[in-house]
Amino acid sequence: MIDGVVTFKQLADFYDTFHMDKEFSNAIDFLSGSIVVDMAQLKEELYASEDAHLLGAVEYMQKYYPSAISLIELIPKEKRKFTH
Repeated sequence: MIDGVVTFKQLADFYDTFHMDKEFSNAIDFLSGSIVVDMAQLKEELYASEDAHLLGAVEYMQKYYPSAISLIELIPKEKRKFTH
């Protein structure tokens, strides 16, 4: 994480590692106001991939980072932040 900005891989790794922990929901509540998701990184990764001409950003996230999507869905919409 750099300056509060996280990548989709970092979100997926966090979710995969901790989602079964009994304190997970408390961690999400605590972190949800400070997480900023790096969309620029995702787009760079997509454009450099073999899926660049087949998938849009959402489809790419669904294919490669389903755990990150699961984590983002736990954050209230009004607290979700993205940087481009």
